[in-house]
Amino acid sequence: MAEEKLFEGRIKKFFHSVGIYPAGFPKDKMTVEAVGWYVKIWGGGYQKSGIPDLICCVNGYMLAIEVKATHGRPSELQKLNVSRINKSNGIGLFLYPEGFEQFKNLMKGVIGCNSHTQELKSLKDANSNTKCVIWTE
Repeated sequence: MAEEKLFEGRIKKFFHSVGIYPAGFPKDKMTVEAVGWYVKIWGGGYQKSGIPDLICCVNGYMLAIEVKATHGRPSELQKLNVSRINKSNGIGLFLYPEGFEQFKNLMKGVIGCNSHTQELKSLKDANSNTKCVIWTE
């Protein structure tokens, strides 16, 4: 568990370096322009089991990351949830320390991707009203 927590810290440090900040992070403490948001999911009695550790939205893409130590093994429920995220056109993955560099490259690609942005903006604009607010501030 200690190895997993240390690795999670490295991921969060990387996130901050590229502009992916945790929910509620103060704007005046941001060192680079924000391009994404994440929340840490804490397992326990009040949380559904099998939800990935980090839920993110980066450049309009939904990502879910289950952080694993070098010899960690995903549960069947974690596998099911990550699979469903991927089938829903999100990006769900199990991330081990050995795959961190590849993950950084994936994230840089997501941050730089512009293929969906205009269509997504049009869809949001067309479907926003006082009863379906798509918050933009």
